[in-house]
Amino acid sequence: MDLSYTAFLAVFFLSLVGAIVVGILITVRWRNLFVMKALMSFRYNVLYVVLILLFPIVVKVIEYLQGRISDPTSRFDEVVYTNWIFSLSGGTIRVLQDRLNSRLLADLFIVVYVWLFAYVTAFPSVLLFAKDDRATMRRYAIAMLFNGLILTPFYAFFPVSVTSSHPESGMTPLLYISVDWGRMVLSIDPLDNDFPSGHVSLSVTTFLVFALAGFRYRRVAYFFGIATIAIIFSVLYLGIHWPPDVFAGFLVGVAATMLSGVDRIQMTIDRYVRLVSERLLGIRADEEPKPTQAERSG
Repeated sequence: MDLSYTAFLAVFFLSLVGAIVVGILITVRWRNLFVMKALMSFRYNVLYVVLILLFPIVVKVIEYLQGRISDPTSRFDEVVYTNWIFSLSGGTIRVLQDRLNSRLLADLFIVVYVWLFAYVTAFPSVLLFAKDDRATMRRYAIAMLFNGLILTPFYAFFPVSVTSSHPESGMTPLLYISVDWGRMVLSIDPLDNDFPSGHVSLSVTTFLVFALAGFRYRRVAYFFGIATIAIIFSVLYLGIHWPPDVFAGFLVGVAATMLSGVDRIQMTIDRYVRLVSERLLGIRADEEPKPTQAERSG
């Protein structure tokens, strides 16, 4: 790993951490921020953190197994499925690049696709720990779990390549020809997990969970809503996702959020989470404050 790329990664992660700290200070306010309270909240919800992280871990395991197991039909399936999605989309998204041909705009949306999406997926958990909002944390984690349960089978059995890799799409791979950004993405992205769009589904889920969490998260929900729109545009403009990927990702995000709000589902999953927490980690299920009617209705 050369020094310039190492410096790029260091700046990326340090800026992400710095932005999270700033976001917490703006949202929670310094006088309301208690480190021990946040640490206790993390300890109480540690298995929910595992549920949030489970999806990317499973995707990486699938990618590893697919690389280890040589299947002559896998490449054929990828071509077939990608051609099918292309037949639904045609060259519609090429219009974005043709009409908005700007290096500055491309760089901006590369930052949106990589950095802003990383922020949108990392900031919510830290915010909920800082506020010790266990009810919203539970719903957010369960919604992310459902995202993983829905998306993983598609990624394992329905491989679809990025738009800019299709010879007839006419798309320029704006993200992947960017030296450092492209190198970072290619190190973690197999480029065939397009349908549905995980960027869209996870962003939509985050926005909806906070939008439904009540008035106290109004400004945060506005931010996540604007970020989601920017991320959706970026995945199309940069030559990554097809329109059906985006539409399907939106539906997955809505479905995951709706399922996470079902009381029976919440309580069933929470019961097992608390049981495992107590048996493996020695964490007893403390009495949790009940959400108010306003919080439940959003």
